[in-house]
Amino acid sequence: MGGTPGGIQDIALARRKIDAGQIPFAEDFIAEGLYAEHDLPLEGPPCAQVLCLRTATGIATAIDTDRQEVFVQVGFSSNVDPSTFRRQPLDAALVIDHSGSMQGEPMEAVKEAARRLVAKLDENDTLSLVIFDHTSQVLVKQAPVRDREALLRAIGTIQVAGSTCIECGLRDGYQQLATRGLDASRSRRVFLFTDAMPNVGQTQQSEFMTLLRDHSREGRDLTLFGVNLAFDQAFVTAITSVRGANAFYLSGAERTRAVFDEDFDYLVTPIAYDLKMVLTPAQGFRVEAVYGIPGVAPGASLASLELPTVFLSRRRGAILARLSREADIQPAQRMLSEEFSFTPARGEASPPTLLTASYEGSEPLSSTGTWYSEDTVRKTAALTNFILGARAACTSWHAGDKARARELADRTVELLRTHAEQLDDAALRAEVELASKLAALMVP
Repeated sequence: MGGTPGGIQDIALARRKIDAGQIPFAEDFIAEGLYAEHDLPLEGPPCAQVLCLRTATGIATAIDTDRQEVFVQVGFSSNVDPSTFRRQPLDAALVIDHSGSMQGEPMEAVKEAARRLVAKLDENDTLSLVIFDHTSQVLVKQAPVRDREALLRAIGTIQVAGSTCIECGLRDGYQQLATRGLDASRSRRVFLFTDAMPNVGQTQQSEFMTLLRDHSREGRDLTLFGVNLAFDQAFVTAITSVRGANAFYLSGAERTRAVFDEDFDYLVTPIAYDLKMVLTPAQGFRVEAVYGIPGVAPGASLASLELPTVFLSRRRGAILARLSREADIQPAQRMLSEEFSFTPARGEASPPTLLTASYEGSEPLSSTGTWYSEDTVRKTAALTNFILGARAACTSWHAGDKARARELADRTVELLRTHAEQLDDAALRAEVELASKLAALMVP
């Protein structure tokens, strides 16, 4: 199995907007979300602990600079055996937005998702049900899951009304979880269903992040399920960057089925916290950006980083560091040294992991040369260029420069198509199709 960073777990909102004929906003394309949708395994010996870190290196064109740059992938794998894995018993608080903006399809989608969540629980779990508009109401107090039919009836009674006080619902949900004593053998998690458009009570990202951090320190974490085309992606990206949080956009029935039937036991299972990374570039190299870490904007240049949470996943996740260089790269030349440390969710901490990234080619690599240590890093670099190209195209479009937007979108399609064909990768071909649909919408 693998691990994936917390935060946004998909780019399903961007996909849905494109399918609906809309141009997404740049912030709808999120590197960690796209990585989480793909299995990105790196070569190496079998993983012997709950979280193993590996690296692979690629030297390729960056679409935003049109220069050859160094891409260093950090991959996450785990020794957890899916055939024997069982999640911890769960104290779950369902917090459902029933404000006016949820009218129609969004409300029905939330009810179906809530029913599927209830179906994943058993008598070892507890559940409460909170609904909110401009105020909040506890429909079901925290109690063991015994009368499933009564819970489903309560979900069925929810009607749309009022404004949106997400703070009100969260506080009641956390209060319900607080009625359960802290127990290391159990997980406690609020499941928030919303379109993330608060207009009553707290409305600022920073206020919500403080609220979430305070409760995470008490062992009460958050999973957010988003619905509705009018969904505030930037708000959710920010608030779910805190420790113990993740978020999924429920774009349709198939996406909802996959999240609850295939991923639920993993999305409630953190395997590591506070993953600290110190990136030390060799002389002549510079860290330009790190992609795939919640709360770090694409293009951020940091040498010391912290990943709040790594969750168990059926896919091997990734982050990607990007380096610029001053000269040709020589055989066996080291480009980056990396030191990692983390706290396992259970058990004692392991010693820090030291990794390096070097050029393993046999000839000097010029400023126009391309090289990959393995195919997966090539795919991950291509996915990163997709994010960069799509964000740039959407930014130009919404700024009114439609010709520039179409040019950027077409370049992104061609770059992706080249890698998909040369790797013969079906998942990458699906992204080519998405990028092509986006380009087709951008009519100058």
